Amino acid sequence: MIGWFRRRAAYRALIEADAKALIEQLGEQAYAEARERQHFPPVGDDDANRPEHHWERVKEAIRRNEAGR
Repeated sequence: MIGWFRRRAAYRALIEADAKALIEQLGEQAYAEARERQHFPPVGDDDANRPEHHWERVKEAIRRNEAGR
């Protein structure tokens, strides 16, 4: 059970890191980029190896971040 919590925490950290990276790189366009990746996942780079629904969760993390500004 503890292993599940650790994996989940690591996955949440990955989501937040991807959201932060997109915000730093693209600013206001970060949400649109996450939405694009949600519908057309990257192929052939480091971002291509993300779990199913990852970019949907990143998109929501960006939305929450922008709402908190």
